[in-house]
Amino acid sequence: MRNFFIAILVAGILISGCGGEEKSPAPKPAQNKIDLSNAKDGTYTIESSRDEKLGNSTLTLTIKDKKIVAASFTGYDLFGNVKDENYGALTGKDSADYKKAQVAVDAIKVYPAQLVETQDLGKVDAISGASISYGQFVETTRRAVEEASK
Repeated sequence: MRNFFIAILVAGILISGCGGEEKSPAPKPAQNKIDLSNAKDGTYTIESSRDEKLGNSTLTLTIKDKKIVAASFTGYDLFGNVKDENYGALTGKDSADYKKAQVAVDAIKVYPAQLVETQDLGKVDAISGASISYGQFVETTRRAVEEASK
């Protein structure tokens, strides 16, 4: 009976520790205003801060005539590997971990396209399951615009 209770306690701890990318809330869109009025033409590449479990990202932003004309965003795992169709596949491509990891991979492609289309960081939709990637995208976009405005 004692082993049963210990097993339940351990299972509870393991389940409560499974939060993946949902551990910190994404910044609210209202806080994500960017000002391109002083931005100089050019291409700016910024590396995000590193998440201790999920890695980091790099944004390359091209600005011309006070508009974002191109953006690319690349996510990297803890080992420096690009987050791609194999990201999260360690436990198999049918696993829940893989499917959740692929949500982040898809979001990494969507965020820069939305930014170029809307020209407004506040209109880039945070995608559930990819909040760390979204936070890194917001961080790098702000820093790139700051760099362009110096």
